[in-house]
Amino acid sequence: MRTERLALTKFDEAHCHKWALLLKERKRKTDNASEAVASGDFETAKRLVDDVFHGSSGKNSDAGMEGSLLYHMAMISKMSAESRVILEELGVDAPSVEGGLWRFYSDFVSDVKELLEGIIELDANVVMAVKKPALGVEEKIRLFMRLSEETKKVEDLLDRKNVGAKDSVQKLFLDWTEQIIEMRLRQEYETMKGFLIVEQLAKDFGVERIAETMGRVQKKFGDETVDSAFNVSLKVGIPKEKLQKLMLSDHFIELKMDMKNLGGYMRFLNCPIYGSHKYMETEMGTKSETSQLFCKNFCKSHAQSMFEKFIPFPVGVSQPLRMATDGKCEFQIRIAPTSATQTTEKYVPLVVSWNVTLRCNLKCSHCYINANETNLVDELSTDAAKMLIHQITEVSRPLLILSGGEPLLREDIYEIIRYGADRGLRMGMGSNGMLIDDEVARRLKDAGMWTVAVSLDSSIPERHDEFRGVKGCWGHAVNAIKALKKAGIQVQVNSTVTRQNYDEVDDIMAMVEDLGVDNFHLFFLVPTGRGTDIEDITPRMYEDMITSTLAKTTKYKLNVKPSCAPQFMRVAKEQGVDMSRWVRGCMAGLYYCRIYPSGEVTPCPYMPVSLGNIRERSFKDIWFNSEVFKALRDFDQLKGKCGLCEYRDVCGGCRARAYGVPTEHMDFCGALHEPTEMQGDYLAEDPWCIYQPKAYRLESNNSKK
Repeated sequence: MRTERLALTKFDEAHCHKWALLLKERKRKTDNASEAVASGDFETAKRLVDDVFHGSSGKNSDAGMEGSLLYHMAMISKMSAESRVILEELGVDAPSVEGGLWRFYSDFVSDVKELLEGIIELDANVVMAVKKPALGVEEKIRLFMRLSEETKKVEDLLDRKNVGAKDSVQKLFLDWTEQIIEMRLRQEYETMKGFLIVEQLAKDFGVERIAETMGRVQKKFGDETVDSAFNVSLKVGIPKEKLQKLMLSDHFIELKMDMKNLGGYMRFLNCPIYGSHKYMETEMGTKSETSQLFCKNFCKSHAQSMFEKFIPFPVGVSQPLRMATDGKCEFQIRIAPTSATQTTEKYVPLVVSWNVTLRCNLKCSHCYINANETNLVDELSTDAAKMLIHQITEVSRPLLILSGGEPLLREDIYEIIRYGADRGLRMGMGSNGMLIDDEVARRLKDAGMWTVAVSLDSSIPERHDEFRGVKGCWGHAVNAIKALKKAGIQVQVNSTVTRQNYDEVDDIMAMVEDLGVDNFHLFFLVPTGRGTDIEDITPRMYEDMITSTLAKTTKYKLNVKPSCAPQFMRVAKEQGVDMSRWVRGCMAGLYYCRIYPSGEVTPCPYMPVSLGNIRERSFKDIWFNSEVFKALRDFDQLKGKCGLCEYRDVCGGCRARAYGVPTEHMDFCGALHEPTEMQGDYLAEDPWCIYQPKAYRLESNNSKK
């Protein structure tokens, strides 16, 4: 943490005033940008302007003016919510704290004036803006978009090498700065107000009762405040992958995430909230436990909700260190934690896909499982389904995706969802959308559904309907997405790449973004079941689509991920795309498996090899002791190019394609066959990968000599 003195301030500088340090650094860059324009160096000016307003990366990364403004907007909502949810839970009115509030607020304003002397004059209207009503979501969006438009105009001047950009850059900086100061003052006002209210409530009701109240409302508080921040940020066009840096823009932090070891930690070395609380406690001469209550309950719940947004798997968060008691705040993060003692196993399921039924109301031409209008005779019963969920929780707490067929055709589907959610599983569903309306979406939400993936394979209704085999299903899918969004369920759209829609993927992504969807997964066909009758794209087209799709991630605010295309990890690394939220390209047998409707466990849906049935062997036994799973986890057993590839740890190649494509062992219409009957080689090189590993090229060259 940087400890240099900024100025002689009343509030602790290191805790409370990183925002001012950032503004000073941006002012320096802005001045340098103006000088670069004056000297005709427009490329340098553009780089500096990009850093100032959109953010910079590297060791001393900065979320930029965009990040600071959105961060402080979010913090205003967070801080105002703290006392509000407590008062609502207690059923009492807020005590009057005006006297102390204005005293401490005046002290903070004094700090701001001193810190920003020579940068901007503090306008009285900005200082007193805290007396105005809080900004609503739409007001925040309009403010942000206005400033963004002004930024684009300045960037356009720089692109056209207009010398007028010299003064425009300075004016733009002051416009953003004024709004950031106002938001920071509003944030501090709400922080002080909340602390003083809770301090008084602790005196009136006792610390223990306030602690109990905070404990009851902490999840509501965490979800509400994080959702509010995401709502504004995504609507103004900030990509989801950038939000984590944005949410931490006023903190000095240490972050270590190791997805391979399923965990990590985040340490906060400063805290503007704690700094403010500490100043008020010192000035008031109290030794209250209020700050500790905020740390223990609200900060932890906010962190839990934030990690749940950023990490696509179930996550457990503990807080071994708290700012109020330890001088720093630390959150330990565990991915898919079990209820038992922390596992030492390297590989546990993060995602389990369960075909709960073969029955389906569509006739998709690429269906890997050959779903139709009838149920499988020996599909798991409700009791057996609950037994499976219990067995899974003995190994980890994964994302459990209920798939089909169409899972909503199971009469007990809501009971299954509730059973899994109550046991700590993050519940997902893959649906064609035909049966989802407002009522079904509400029932899914009430049962504990976290995310639903809806299939959309074209922006052209007729083309999607033809591919899915039922007229009108495109309209049902779009309406399902709207209903799920309305119910507060996270929505993902799945699109399968074929020769028919290869040239319209960009249009699909644009349509999906307009629908307000969170995640977009682009599936690449693995020819199983009815999919063996479809002419697939070529390996070259496959590689080009991965490359072009990842290159578009900055164009859209969607969270984009290619699926059944493990080479995307190599391409992402080559393009410098953030890979921290992804574990590995092919996760089959490492962090992922599939459950067939009858209870058979397979490495993935496209590798129909039974490793055991949960009616006969426990899921835990199959997961840890299957010889196929053990082989998949030993990368030294990979053969051909995959075995020699420098990306084998992060990619691994598609094991299903390696198994079935070269020998046509995929054409079993989704049927199962035992490992002893395997004719393909699931450890062979991926036949659809065109990359030539360095070691492979060297070996080939040596063999030619």
